[in-house]
Amino acid sequence: MNFKQKNVLVYGMSVSGEWVSKLLLKLKANVFLYDDNRQKLKCKNIENCYLVQELNDNLISQFDFIIVSPSIEKDNKFLLSAKRQNIKIFSEIEFAGQFCNKMVAVTGTNGKTTTVELISTILNKKYKAIACGNIGYPLSRAVLEKKHYIKVVEVSSFMLENADTFSPHVATVLNIEPDHLIRHKTMEEYTKLKYSIFKNIKPNDYIVINLDGNIHPTLNSFTITYSLKYLADVYVRNGYIYLHQNKIIAINELKIKGKHNLYNVMCAIGYAYVYKVSPKLIREALLNFRTEPFRIEEIGVVNGVHFINDSKSTNISSTLACVEAIKGPIILLLGGSNKGLDYKKLFTRLPKRVKYIIVYGEIANVLMSTNESSFEIQKAQDLQESFNIATKIARKNDSIVLSPATASYDQFSSFIERGKLFNKLVSEYEIDTKKE
Repeated sequence: MNFKQKNVLVYGMSVSGEWVSKLLLKLKANVFLYDDNRQKLKCKNIENCYLVQELNDNLISQFDFIIVSPSIEKDNKFLLSAKRQNIKIFSEIEFAGQFCNKMVAVTGTNGKTTTVELISTILNKKYKAIACGNIGYPLSRAVLEKKHYIKVVEVSSFMLENADTFSPHVATVLNIEPDHLIRHKTMEEYTKLKYSIFKNIKPNDYIVINLDGNIHPTLNSFTITYSLKYLADVYVRNGYIYLHQNKIIAINELKIKGKHNLYNVMCAIGYAYVYKVSPKLIREALLNFRTEPFRIEEIGVVNGVHFINDSKSTNISSTLACVEAIKGPIILLLGGSNKGLDYKKLFTRLPKRVKYIIVYGEIANVLMSTNESSFEIQKAQDLQESFNIATKIARKNDSIVLSPATASYDQFSSFIERGKLFNKLVSEYEIDTKKE
């Protein structure tokens, strides 16, 4: 599509909004910036863009296209007005994806970031690849800075809401568990959005599918499969991961642990197979791969107590995967903003080695009332008070685990800010302990 001299509104000044504006300027579009939070507009200094202070139906009619941040809901009144006026609305990934010759994508409820990082790490053994998308490095930025790289795109359900033509060469849905139901209303709608990543898959494209999961697309394309239970393209036998007849790596050689990460590794091997990366290079990439920060990350051990930062766990299934990967007694810190999830599933599936639970934040009362499994549980005001309670309870060989099972937005700007505070608390606690 030709964007030269077109009037384009960038709605939402997140990091993706900034970079899509820069890409539009390179395409010689007339770029207009708007955010419901006027303070964000004041903080932006993108040269040669126009700042829009107020939106209305008449002004919207003057735009040829709108590119919308994932944070803006699809039933937003301005977007509804644009649709009534037949103005094309793009998500950032749909817009930027038009300028990618080499692009693969990953979506799912859990494991997206780890899998995207695994894929890019393996592909970099043979090609130039960049992890981008929903990881803080927008696809628009990758288009501008990494022109000839394979773009490995993490895609959220929010991004898929306005991505009608998004067309990766390889795609997967890792898993689907309840999440973001306040926004998406029903599991049916959430599932439909996740499946839409396959919408534009062509016969010469690939899908990568976990045979042990509940993802069953019917598509006219090449399919790569992986499984812990069945003989798939990528499978496990006698403690080793295989790609067809090629032994890739022993499970106990992987730096990342847990059944969920085993699935992530196998999925990434499937992508590597599409791009003909040799078993030798796949093994080299996997040997030293470590998970991203704030995902089942051991921060330290103080007086025999382990501190695990899993701030990235923002839903029930992710927290359950974390707990499953940790051995020994656990003191679990839960809490944050309300996402509309049913926490009965969490409490009924938590193992008995969770010896104590401390809840905090906006959702604390919901968690307290949902604890029908008789776990010892206590309420705190915030993460710092939760941490202080946990350190008083903890004994040698216990693990104090921050795995909140919900979003951070009641008290933090992101799971990253939440994770950084936990790390700071551990560091201060270690210093104070040494003084005693």
